[in-house]
Amino acid sequence: MDILGWLNDILLHLSSWMKGYLNEIVLSMVATLLVIYGDTILNFVKKQIGSLKLFLRITLFVAFCAFGFSFITSVASPFISNWLAQASPGLLPFVILLSYYLIGYLAQRKGML
Repeated sequence: MDILGWLNDILLHLSSWMKGYLNEIVLSMVATLLVIYGDTILNFVKKQIGSLKLFLRITLFVAFCAFGFSFITSVASPFISNWLAQASPGLLPFVILLSYYLIGYLAQRKGML
């Protein structure tokens, strides 16, 4: 067996393993993105509800934190997971690795690293 065939077999095996855990992989990506950009989202929400009465402002803020972020996660995760599932099996490990590096770059630009 030649080297390229061996590397291709490893990539296909890695890809099939990743497809089984694709939902968890994507969930970690979405959660990390929410950690990176959560303060930006919350600042936007604060500006929108800033002029309301204190009780209503606190209620809306808690409701958004409790339900808004979970809604974003539950909508974004299946969308991205379905998108990644359509990737070529030979490219899926590279796409996932590149996605994590992109998330790391975004965290670096935001000053989190």
